[in-house]
Amino acid sequence: MKNSEVKIFITGGLGYIGTALAKEALKRGFDVYLYDSLVYKQNSKKVLREINGKNKNAELKFIKGDTRNIPLLRKSLEKWKPDFLFHFAELVGVYACDYNPKHTRAINFSASKNVLNLATKLNIPTIYNSTSSVYGNQKKAKLLKENDEIPAPTDNYCKNKLLMENHIEKLRKKYPNFKVIVLRPATVWGIGPRMRIELLPNHFTYSAIAKGRIRISEPQAYRAEMDIDDIVESYFAIMGKKSWKKPVYNVGSDNLKKIEVAEKIKSFIPCEIETIGNIGDMRNLQIDSTNFRNDFDWKPKNTFEGTIQKVAAWIKKNKKEMESTKFKGILNSPLHIWQKMI
Repeated sequence: MKNSEVKIFITGGLGYIGTALAKEALKRGFDVYLYDSLVYKQNSKKVLREINGKNKNAELKFIKGDTRNIPLLRKSLEKWKPDFLFHFAELVGVYACDYNPKHTRAINFSASKNVLNLATKLNIPTIYNSTSSVYGNQKKAKLLKENDEIPAPTDNYCKNKLLMENHIEKLRKKYPNFKVIVLRPATVWGIGPRMRIELLPNHFTYSAIAKGRIRISEPQAYRAEMDIDDIVESYFAIMGKKSWKKPVYNVGSDNLKKIEVAEKIKSFIPCEIETIGNIGDMRNLQIDSTNFRNDFDWKPKNTFEGTIQKVAAWIKKNKKEMESTKFKGILNSPLHIWQKMI
């Protein structure tokens, strides 16, 4: 299949990862259809201009719609007939999901379940992002594989992700010809057309620049991270394979303690590192992405240090506007939570 013949449909298409995927897909000649409710008050015209760039060779369409509106979503999918569906349209992050559990359940499980059901009926190969956060607060330091035991989730973000993973497994058994893959990505960070500033390494870099300090709770806890360009590249690796060998894959590049993340940032941006308590969600995990690397011939291209430099440059350029607009459109968490974090 030539790139000029490939059409992708992204729910949550004006979100952090969706916009990055869309921008790269257009560069490669894919037609891109974005479906998004603009729940984070993104400036859609500005973001779409950033995505489209100087593209003249591929089609970009935006549909403002909520995944709870299944008739509209079905009509859109039937009209555009995509070759792949990327389902990203969920509330993302522990704070955002715990802020309103009932609303989170409606979006991240009830609506997502209907999106996947629709994909089976229309027989559209589907890529679903779960999260490495489902591995929770591990007591032993080890690289976690996809079949390792998952503790009972304590937050609404992970609870609904696991419900969706279970639902997708049921669909796989009921519809064996339905092509679907679940990813458990590391914390994605870096620069995207629709930026997110509160992701841990982005957050720490902003704090170092704006506050001259990085505040950390649980400094010895591990987090898995990856550059946003690397996860985008993983999606193209998936689309390039005729068969997807396993139902669930970890995908990430770095496993670092939070104090190590801060120290790497400090090596580029002079700042203080302050240890505090009871700020941030309690996670401690390292993931093994060997299966994904082997099955999809993929490996990350970006270094942690290189991403720090790119993010720092972006923050310095956009700091004044971010702060004057109270971080409008670039936070998933409520503003008062972000202000407490920094």
